[in-house]
Formats: sequence, C-alpha cells, structure tokens
Amino acid sequence: MKSWLITGGPGCGKSLLLSFLHGILPAVSRFSADLEVSAALERQETIELLEECLGSNVRLGSGMVNRSWLRDVVLPDPILRGRLEAVLHPPVLQALEASRKQALASGANLFLAEVPLHYEIGATVSADLVIVVASSRSVQIRRMMETRGLDEQTVHKFLEAQWPIEAKVERADAVIWNDGSLASLEAQVLTLASPLLQA
Repeated sequence: MKSWLITGGPGCGKSLLLSFLHGILPAVSRFSADLEVSAALERQETIELLEECLGSNVRLGSGMVNRSWLRDVVLPDPILRGRLEAVLHPPVLQALEASRKQALASGANLFLAEVPLHYEIGATVSADLVIVVASSRSVQIRRMMETRGLDEQTVHKFLEAQWPIEAKVERADAVIWNDGSLASLEAQVLTLASPLLQA
C-alpha cells in the first residue's frame, strides 16, 4: 500500500484534492487531520485538558469549546498556540496511524492523509509522496473570506500561524498549483494519479 500525504496552506484546496483523488483512484482510504481535530474538540476529555492549560475561556456557557476565542486569542499567540497543539496533535497523529493500519488491513491500494501542519510539526508523518497544494497569498485570502466567512484580519492570523507556502513548496515531492480553474486542478490531479490508474 502506498501512502500519500497532502499538505499546503489554508485556502489552497487540500480537501478538494483529497476528494478528487479519492474519487478517481481504486481502493483508496483517506484521513483528514482537520476532521479529526474537529472531532477531538467535541470530546469532554479534550476540553478538560485545554481548560487546564489555557484557562476557563476555552469553554462557552454551553460547556462546548469556544472556537472563536481559540481563533482570535490563542492562534496568534505562539505560546498559547503551542499549548493548544500539545493537546491536539498527539491524539490526531495516533488516529492517523490507526487509520493507516486499518487501511492496510482492509486491502487498500493507497492511503491518503491530509495533514495541513505537516512541516510545522516537523514532518513526522511518514509518506511515500508528500504533495503540497499551493496558491498565491491573494487567492488564499479571497477563498478563506468567501468560503469560511472570515474577515481579512482573521485570515492573516491563520496564514501567519503557518509556514509560508513557498517554504512548503521547496520541500514537496509534488506540487499542485491551484490558482486557476477547477478544470486546471482536475488536469493536474489526473497527471499526478496517472501512474496508479495505469497500474
């Protein structure tokens, strides 16, 4: 079984690439770190750990995580962000490896893992191919404002909390440039996937 890792910047189209590859390649298993983080933030034990290291502002009156506070206060602060990541990253990486083992046991030909912070966490996830999905900064900003309903200041907080896309591109095994049309993205995906389609 091959393992491919998809990373890149916010608003570059990582999830879209993951969906395209999953749709055209046979016997594919996939994992999304973002979805795993969302699931972790719903778990009571995670909320309690976050409250211990970040304080009571983590919780809303309902007892759920105050995601706006995490985004507006924790994300821009390197120290607080480090505490947040120390809670979230280990269980997400454990879930990724469990998903990979399950994919292998099920007879999958390809395991696709979307890990947005692959380089930021030290490239600790093993993969046969690391694919970076990249876009210009202006396109990233526009997409995040349109698709996530964020203001420009908040978008810049997201971008500044990650490596510059140029640094990720330099380290990639393969790069998908996603500044253009959907057809352009699909053409690049087909080129990337063609060796496996012909196998």
